[in-house]
Amino acid sequence: MIRALREQDDPALLELLQRSLRFDTLTAPLLHEKVREDPGTSLVWDEGALLGFCHGVARGSIKLIAVHPEHRRRGIGSELLQAVERSLRARKLRAIESVPNYLVPGLDVRSTEAVLFFEKHGYEKFGECYNLCCELAGRDFARPTPAGFEVRRATAEDRPVVLEFLQQHFAPWQAEVEVMLGNRPISLHLAFSGPELLGFAGYDANNRGTGWFGPMGTSPEHRGAGLGGVLLSRCLQDFQAQGLERCTIPWVGPFRFYARACGAFIERVFWRYEKNLG
Repeated sequence: MIRALREQDDPALLELLQRSLRFDTLTAPLLHEKVREDPGTSLVWDEGALLGFCHGVARGSIKLIAVHPEHRRRGIGSELLQAVERSLRARKLRAIESVPNYLVPGLDVRSTEAVLFFEKHGYEKFGECYNLCCELAGRDFARPTPAGFEVRRATAEDRPVVLEFLQQHFAPWQAEVEVMLGNRPISLHLAFSGPELLGFAGYDANNRGTGWFGPMGTSPEHRGAGLGGVLLSRCLQDFQAQGLERCTIPWVGPFRFYARACGAFIERVFWRYEKNLG
């Protein structure tokens, strides 16, 4: 009954996920981004129809798991999860979050069945984070750039200095920024003082086309100069130009900056879970 996912399964898999995920809407492009662009172990439960699915990635995450609502409580999810865990051979696994290519940063606290499922299988809660929402329609996000600085959209020629800056200050975000640099138009804005790169902000590194902001960062010695607010505003204006009415600021811990800078508010709360496999 358990077999590997095949390319021809994608339409049935999309239907399964759309029926199974209460708080997230997957489209065909998003499914391709989350699964096909992030290969790992993808197993399905097949009874002539796809009734279950689990996708895990070698960097240590059970990224997606779903069972058809009418076929739950039969052990399908448990068998799929255990099979994927065995295949990954990781010492530690996270539940659902999967940097740098992720759909959500953990278990939505409203997903009672999912929380109970992962706890049953030995996953333990170790933290929480938030997705914020920023309303875009009818708002003016333009901000003047502080004197002595330049803020502009990145170009392909900026790639070496951007990667050097990230390696120095924000190494975990390199993969996401690489995606931004590959988007057309490039979905990354940069702040400079002369030739020195001081900060960045971008979007469409994850869940492309849905108004997904971030990451962003400013070098420690230049925080408080107002550059973060300008960088954020440039991205929000890009979203408005795309015709979006709201955007998501995901995986936020401290959220005071965004509340003040653009009136963002907490939209979703996630619990983070992990399992030590020895």
